[in-house]
Amino acid sequence: MTDPESKVVNPRKADLERLRSDLAKEVEHLRKALKGPAEAIGGERVWVGKNARAWHRELDGRHRKLRAQVDKLLPMIDAAIRQEPEKVPAAEARTYQQGA
Repeated sequence: MTDPESKVVNPRKADLERLRSDLAKEVEHLRKALKGPAEAIGGERVWVGKNARAWHRELDGRHRKLRAQVDKLLPMIDAAIRQEPEKVPAAEARTYQQGA
């Protein structure tokens, strides 16, 4: 007769859920990180001319790319959370916690 090892709350899933919670608080700030400078340069309040327009295009492009990358973060973490079981064997939890 084998005694199955007891199962415990999955610490990896708990860590991912904490990460998601922390990141959710920062996402809006990250999305807007370059918005102010891009608008200031593009609005001709700070700098005008050919170089200013080129800088604005570059900064605006970087702002869009940053926003697109940030928008992928929470769905990636959500997918990782969904793949984790609620409970794992105690030995697996200990191994994870020793490596974390």
